[in-house]
Amino acid sequence: MSITPVKGREGYYDVRVYERVEAPGEKPCPVCRRVKGKRNAESLERDLLKARDGGGKIGGVPTLAAYIDRYLTSRRREVTAQTLHGYRAVAARYIVPDIGRLPLPAIDPGTVRDFYARLSDKGLAPASVAHVHRVLSMTLKSAMVEGRYITRNPCQVARPPKDDHQGTRDEERGLQQDEAQRLLCELDGSDVYKAAALGLATGLRRSEMLALKWEDVDVKGRELHVTAALEQVGKTVTRRDPKSKRSRRSVPFGDNLAALLTSHRKQQNAARLASPFFWTDEGYVFPSVRITQSQDGGRVWTPSAFSQAWRRAINEVNTRRLGEHVAAGGTVEEFEPPVVGFHDLRHTCATLWLRAGVRDEEVSRRLGHSSSVITRRVYSHATAEEIRDGVDATDALL
Repeated sequence: MSITPVKGREGYYDVRVYERVEAPGEKPCPVCRRVKGKRNAESLERDLLKARDGGGKIGGVPTLAAYIDRYLTSRRREVTAQTLHGYRAVAARYIVPDIGRLPLPAIDPGTVRDFYARLSDKGLAPASVAHVHRVLSMTLKSAMVEGRYITRNPCQVARPPKDDHQGTRDEERGLQQDEAQRLLCELDGSDVYKAAALGLATGLRRSEMLALKWEDVDVKGRELHVTAALEQVGKTVTRRDPKSKRSRRSVPFGDNLAALLTSHRKQQNAARLASPFFWTDEGYVFPSVRITQSQDGGRVWTPSAFSQAWRRAINEVNTRRLGEHVAAGGTVEEFEPPVVGFHDLRHTCATLWLRAGVRDEEVSRRLGHSSSVITRRVYSHATAEEIRDGVDATDALL
């Protein structure tokens, strides 16, 4: 048995105690734990020795890494495969390499705070640290509910660093109307132009847009029906139910999008007739249009492939904008290329709806939010002018 300081981690100690030998000739198995503080290390050593001398199995307390794996496996039927994959990625990249070796009882609020500080020191954005916090917190909450290893959740006390830019981020995610029109014009002719037009007009998520089939589009009734979403984990793509009951919805659209969709379907049929042996029609509104040796056209456009096409198109837009900037007398160093993701179109659409006077409950329904409270919180910047509605009328009384 021993207590040794951890090199490069001031204040941390490794505690090593050997299991009881059960049979002659058997080598004792070491049980190693890492804790913060000399007193905690000494207390842990006493507890382990007491458990061993009492005939118990001292290696029975799981490490955080082992418990996270067990906990996430238990949730495989509660969340989507994509969500579970994201949780595992966060745990594997951030949590396990840093504090995964610690036994559950050794994780206290101080340990968690130091962990978040190290993530911040490495340059991880506050929003990303908050995501790590969510994964760690729900894991430790499960351990607390079990009541076998910890009696409280340290993440209820230790909070992630505050994001001072959160208040402006939502507004920055959306484009102004003139910016959206310019972007759409610049994307014209690219593979993602029509998808961008639909995203701006309906606010669909990328996964919902790629899962959309022609049977879900009522051009005459000017309405589309969201009945599914694409989920990609690695190279496996699944068309599944939407993320919630409210995500299964109908979204109205106008005459211009109706004309674009009609033209798009005619072009799609022409492409299918032009390559009958290299086109597998799966009914998608936005299928993969690239025909390769391994895949026909007309099949599902995977989220990863669409994201690559989107980045290519945005890079081409920024290249043209850079040329215009330099031609107007600017320098390359002064140019700041706009970073626009497909999801920003959803925020733009919602913001324009709200500013046009559409009730937040109706916008919430169109977006597929679980409640209008979420819509109002996320898009509070779009309705800020409502705060002063009626002020002039009452002020006139004075």
